Amino acid sequence: MSRTKERILHIAVGLFNSEGTGPVSTNHIADAAGISPGNLYYHYPNKAAIIRAIMDAMYTDWNAVWELPSHREPSLSDLQSKLHDNFELLWRYRFFYREAIALFQQDEELKSRHIAMTMQRFADQGAFAKRFIAAGVLHSFRDEAHIEQTLTVCWMIAMNWLSFLEMNGLEINEQQFARGVALIETLLEPHISHAKEEPDNGT
Repeated sequence: MSRTKERILHIAVGLFNSEGTGPVSTNHIADAAGISPGNLYYHYPNKAAIIRAIMDAMYTDWNAVWELPSHREPSLSDLQSKLHDNFELLWRYRFFYREAIALFQQDEELKSRHIAMTMQRFADQGAFAKRFIAAGVLHSFRDEAHIEQTLTVCWMIAMNWLSFLEMNGLEINEQQFARGVALIETLLEPHISHAKEEPDNGT
């Protein structure tokens, strides 16, 4: 991706987070990025294309968040850091989760791509959890269905935490997102082995 395209997306995310997608036009984005509207349209023909590109970038960022070390078993600290990194991304792209339903109603392609990415991400998280189970970090699941149900609840908390805050008139800030991390940690607490708090480096 060119630097100009990256800058457009970076500026757009900031504007969407602070003002919402509705009030922000492509002209606003171009002006904030210091480029002409024509230059912006060369890279992205409309605002919908920008939002789709942001969603793609968001899922690319998530790929990095959920990577685990290949040279050793994952530890409890890995699990905790991944949960925090996940909520940091939710904070970075908070406009998307704030407006997801409306955005999907306006753009069927965006909705379809999101569903496909979500299904893949959920499958990936199943494999992610099983690595922690194999390493002894997580335990006490009755069966595969119990693992899936627990992951589903974790997913629902993460994806809907922003809506919960707004519906209850709570301030949207990083401290409130930290509460979301704590909720998931509480949910997982009965399944966590604290004997695995530090990684085994083979030394």
